[in-house]
Amino acid sequence: MILLNSNAENIFWLGRYLTRTQYLCSIYPFQNDDAARDYAHAFCLPAFDASSLNELALDPQHPVSFVSQFQYAQNNIADLRGVLSAGAYAELNQLIGNASANAAYISDVAADCQDVLEAEQEAVFLFYSLGQCMENLDRQLRFKQDLAATLMQLKDVVAALSGLGMQGLSEALDELNLEPCSMQFYHFNDHLQTLFEADA
Repeated sequence: MILLNSNAENIFWLGRYLTRTQYLCSIYPFQNDDAARDYAHAFCLPAFDASSLNELALDPQHPVSFVSQFQYAQNNIADLRGVLSAGAYAELNQLIGNASANAAYISDVAADCQDVLEAEQEAVFLFYSLGQCMENLDRQLRFKQDLAATLMQLKDVVAALSGLGMQGLSEALDELNLEPCSMQFYHFNDHLQTLFEADA
């Protein structure tokens, strides 16, 4: 069963937001000024040292903050009320709510949400995994990290989605694999966005 494009996109972005938050949590608080400046530069953030970047992460008014990222995730979940099972919908809202209120939960919430979504229909988990892969690739390209494992996971996800009827991604992924660079990543991302917007 393939999802409506709008629902698939919401699940995809849920995967991206939670993966982004999980990674930020893994390196927060910033203590090294050079590392903080590298992170801020890679994501075009208005921070110049560890202290100012830590402040951004805790500023509820800034889009990069933990609070903002969880709000984006919560908005995506709200739009999926008719797609997810009642139990999964309630559990995801509780997980996000707990993490928003208590920083101690932040490091675990992405993994817990993944467990909930893995129990849903296959398409739900695949689009969530697609979001995870794209967020990881985006970060790895920005920081010149190793892409091999993420590209392999993305290949498996795309193959599974093709089996569910989402066509056209394999060719774009082949181009990304041939030349794994930012330009090809954005080309793949644009192609993905076109599929989400088709018949919207």
